[in-house]
Amino acid sequence: MKKLLTSIICVLLVTTIVNAQDSTQRAKEKTKMQSTDPGKQNSNNKGNSKKNLEQLDLSKDQEKQIDGIRSNSRQEKGKINNDKTLTLEQKKEKIKAIDKESKNKINALLTPEQRQKMKQQKTNDKEKAKD
Repeated sequence: MKKLLTSIICVLLVTTIVNAQDSTQRAKEKTKMQSTDPGKQNSNNKGNSKKNLEQLDLSKDQEKQIDGIRSNSRQEKGKINNDKTLTLEQKKEKIKAIDKESKNKINALLTPEQRQKMKQQKTNDKEKAKD
């Protein structure tokens, strides 16, 4: 009888430990997925990075307009990320659309020379990332 009770306790103990580890792993994965900001996912070499824009010799007016575009974009993304009615996929799609819109607005402000320089910088950045 003692052997049977000991065996049952051991099985329950092992089962509890295994389930605890499994639920901990699932909790970590869930937290990771929830904390991932869809607006920042895969942001490398996408859009008009601040670093690239700084190297374009922008006029004060261009800087001011671009800052406004980026500020509005951040606010819209924040509203989307805080919207509990949207799924993760819907958030990603909306944020992608906002990024595309802001990129187009910024590109419209740049001179042809600045656009060419931006394109060259992005190409260089991609080559560096491959190395």
